[in-house]
Amino acid sequence: MSKQSLQSYRYVHFPIKLLAVLITCVSLSIVVGLMKYVPLAERAEHTYYYPFWYTLIISILINLAVLLFLILPLSLIADSVLASLKMKGHITKVICTILVYFLLGLGSALLFAIFVFKMDAFQYVGAYPYVVITTFVFLLWQSGLGWIWNRARNQAQTNTK
Repeated sequence: MSKQSLQSYRYVHFPIKLLAVLITCVSLSIVVGLMKYVPLAERAEHTYYYPFWYTLIISILINLAVLLFLILPLSLIADSVLASLKMKGHITKVICTILVYFLLGLGSALLFAIFVFKMDAFQYVGAYPYVVITTFVFLLWQSGLGWIWNRARNQAQTNTK
């Protein structure tokens, strides 16, 4: 394997990506569940409302499918693209990462819409912002967990010296 391909796999470790998928899935599902929940005092008569746990489970299943089958594999490609770019400076890396993950979110949303809505992919635009937001929440968790991992590893190395 070339040094460039090794570098792309070290950009963010795969177990960190999987943990970021799970945390993103749960955190977004809790937010969606809280947004859809209607308190008992505000419920209309003769109207059925889904319980919080039902909304949470359905949201977890949908988010997990989108994250595992679209965003995670495409993020591996995005990380290899980012690793192949010759970027100097921390600000440039952050801007390129945000731009690449925005394009990843748009691509994932388009694929999601094509598979779910069949030929009406552009008629329903509600999925596009949600998948892009999901991608950025995934990037946030992935970056935070990667930072914690690197900090703990560096601290363990300094303690052993």
